Amino acid sequence: MTSVTFQLADSLGIIIAVTEMDDGTLHFTVTVDETAGQTADINALYFDLSDDSMVDGLTVTGADVTDENFAANKVTKIDSHTNMNGEIVNEYGKFDGGIQFGTQGIATDDIQSTSFVLSHDSVGLTIDDILAQDFGIRLTSVGEIDGPREDSLKIGGTAPDAPDQPPEPELVNTANADSLIVFEGEAFETDGSTDALTTGAISVLENDTTFDGADTFVYNEGVAAVNGDTNAIAQIVNGDNGGQLIVYADGTVDFSSNGDFDTLSSGQTEVTNFTYEIEGGSTAIINVTVLGEDLGFLD
Repeated sequence: MTSVTFQLADSLGIIIAVTEMDDGTLHFTVTVDETAGQTADINALYFDLSDDSMVDGLTVTGADVTDENFAANKVTKIDSHTNMNGEIVNEYGKFDGGIQFGTQGIATDDIQSTSFVLSHDSVGLTIDDILAQDFGIRLTSVGEIDGPREDSLKIGGTAPDAPDQPPEPELVNTANADSLIVFEGEAFETDGSTDALTTGAISVLENDTTFDGADTFVYNEGVAAVNGDTNAIAQIVNGDNGGQLIVYADGTVDFSSNGDFDTLSSGQTEVTNFTYEIEGGSTAIINVTVLGEDLGFLD
């Protein structure tokens, strides 16, 4: 959903977040920024729309909403206690709408955050309707948190001219297990070649994935560690049940039985495992099955 978040600021800040909903309404959240140690009672929000002709069809709903006033370029107050007259109207002009929250003063309610839904009786509202438009906020009972709150405040400002940019999707790399089948007499290659995996792939990275948040998967780009050691890339490492393996940065592998499986007879197998890690910390097993040298069906 498209949204925009911005702040109206004076001696106190107000954060306004607007989200375009699928049903053609706009969801507003208005919050007092208390990070500087001050607070206030939110009394009213004033706003403009980009198309004045839409003002007549507006309606508002919200748990704290107690009154509203909609009239294109005419709104400066909602009742005798809730107005934006003075410097704000002089600078930003009269507004298209005003929404009042709660009651006057903090004896009955004290609102630091409130939400409401703005809708239209015949057309769907979009975030474009409020982009680059003027806003005003009326605050009462302004003061230090847990201190005297005897001030009031009127703040004006303008919404951004573009919606919020969605955050960059988090990349999640996943290493997936691989397997290798060799004979008991397997040795390191001397011609610079490497061993093919049981899938026919030449690199353990070929079945690894990167999820970018949009159901798109791509191959990871390199091995980060072997058997938990970042310095073991392209080095000889030992399996958990014998044998040795070299895993190169590009994910190609070369296995040697290293004489650890010479006692295997025809029809016998042994399994030994290695691990590798990719960027982001995901690890996977390289499972090596060693076959007795004289298995006839592999001749």
